[in-house]
Amino acid sequence: MNGMWTAVFPLAVLLYYFFRKKYVSTTISSTLFWETSMRETKVSPYLKNLQRNALFYLQMAALLLLVFILLGPYLPKDEEVAEHTVFVVDTSASMAAKDGDNSLFDQNKKKMMELAKEKTGQAISIITTGKEPALVIREERDEHSILGAIDQLDLNYEQEQMQRSLDFVKSLASEGGVDVHIFTDFLDRSVFMESENGIRWTVHANDRPLANMSIEKFGAVSTANGTEAIVKLANQTTSVQSGTLLIRNEENGVELDRQEFKLDPQSDTLLSFKELPELSAIKAQIEIGDDYNLDNEAFVLLGNESSEVIIDQQLHELVKKAFEAIGLNITSGFVNQMNLARDEALLVTNDPKFLNEGTSPILLIGRNDSGTDQVSGRVETENDALFMLAPVEDVYVSELYPSFENYETIASVSDKPFIQRSPRGDIIILTDIGLTDWPLHPSFPLFFWSAAEMLTTDNNVVGTFKPNERKAILTSGGSEGLEVFTIDDQYITTYQEGGSFVAPAKPGIYKLLDNGKEELLTVQLEPSEKIIEHGSGYSLGAHTINNGKEEGKNKIGWLILLPVLLLLLIEWEVQRRRGYPN
Repeated sequence: MNGMWTAVFPLAVLLYYFFRKKYVSTTISSTLFWETSMRETKVSPYLKNLQRNALFYLQMAALLLLVFILLGPYLPKDEEVAEHTVFVVDTSASMAAKDGDNSLFDQNKKKMMELAKEKTGQAISIITTGKEPALVIREERDEHSILGAIDQLDLNYEQEQMQRSLDFVKSLASEGGVDVHIFTDFLDRSVFMESENGIRWTVHANDRPLANMSIEKFGAVSTANGTEAIVKLANQTTSVQSGTLLIRNEENGVELDRQEFKLDPQSDTLLSFKELPELSAIKAQIEIGDDYNLDNEAFVLLGNESSEVIIDQQLHELVKKAFEAIGLNITSGFVNQMNLARDEALLVTNDPKFLNEGTSPILLIGRNDSGTDQVSGRVETENDALFMLAPVEDVYVSELYPSFENYETIASVSDKPFIQRSPRGDIIILTDIGLTDWPLHPSFPLFFWSAAEMLTTDNNVVGTFKPNERKAILTSGGSEGLEVFTIDDQYITTYQEGGSFVAPAKPGIYKLLDNGKEELLTVQLEPSEKIIEHGSGYSLGAHTINNGKEEGKNKIGWLILLPVLLLLLIEWEVQRRRGYPN
């Protein structure tokens, strides 16, 4: 309506035609009829002007059409759109399930591309799910860039944790209306219990149930007779399922054993394997024709990893607090308890006799068989992985116990041993915690975490991770960093520091190369990603349209230009044939 003022243009032209001087040539046979002719001319001069001037009609019609174009004519679309569209993309492992020939994830990418083409020229953002939702593009309007970003999307295999992504979307919607499209397998309506002004939610879900058999749990243990493994299978379908369970040595791919199974609908079963050869990496795999393959495999690494710690009652209370801070299971015990559990848990004590007992290394803090001597000076350390995350150079130490002969010294004060390591791997701190200011330093709990990692984990096994899990690991600190490979020796990435390590995304067993030393780690699917859900899509809420944009309108003004050009052509022809009036 802002262009209504342009109507003054045709009115001005009309008034010009009404009040301009008009001369009419009249042939009169006698002067007797002159007065009569003049009276007839004066009776309706304006009507005669309108009736006889074709050029006027053409000019008025062209001018009115131009005014109509300036008013911005449009036809309403079937669906209104918000000023900002957000795609929330579920990139969890369950989206790898196949519905026909294509995975749910690929189908969603196709839907996103079609929707992006419909919204050409509008701002589009893309968010991927996970523990840390990622903003792929923000308010992008270039169609080529948007389609390219969609094409490059890939699974990250993490649990989707959709609520975090939805909270992220709400923060983007604070400045105006947002049209949110969520691409997932299933999302319950209850997550939208709190309505949000200016947001329209559209859920694109998988509406067809998919067949799935999964390895729910897989464990293995070394025994005197070799390796024993147990597998729990779950049938999530509504029909009887039969197939084959295979056990392989993942390091060389050799099949070790197999069992046939038949499982009733919505039920589970346990299958066991005994007297397998000694192994470090085992893979369980079911051969069956279901719609989801990722949970048909599971992996186990065999090592002496332990999370149980027994701390001598005589040690300082802050030692116990430090181990609690790093999330280990803590038990306070006396000598008899430590004797019983010395090969099953990490012992933390001040009794040197445990250095010569058992098969597992211990952490010795102080000595109960001798006294201390005063020292002064700065702590100096060797280049050892124990201090990679926990530097101790700023720690003040007032007294030290006598050192052990033939043990490696990795930290000293005034050339006197402060921290030693035995040939078996025991770590010895030659002072009491109360004789230092160590608890005041951030390195205090980190040191005990590093020591626990060294003492409780097999030298060739790093541990078990979730997809993309961030976790600090100890490295040698070599210049080449920590190189990550698949079990088939395909290079993935390199981390310069173990503190910034992020596990690979895809489940499987991987190799870590640290300064020439090879270690193994496994990435396991989270339990929630072994279940395939389904449900219908739906829309909720209403978005706010920005009045400053012609959204939801198909402009048709350009269609009027052709009639205007045609009228101008006709007007030119009239002028050419008749000439300009006198």
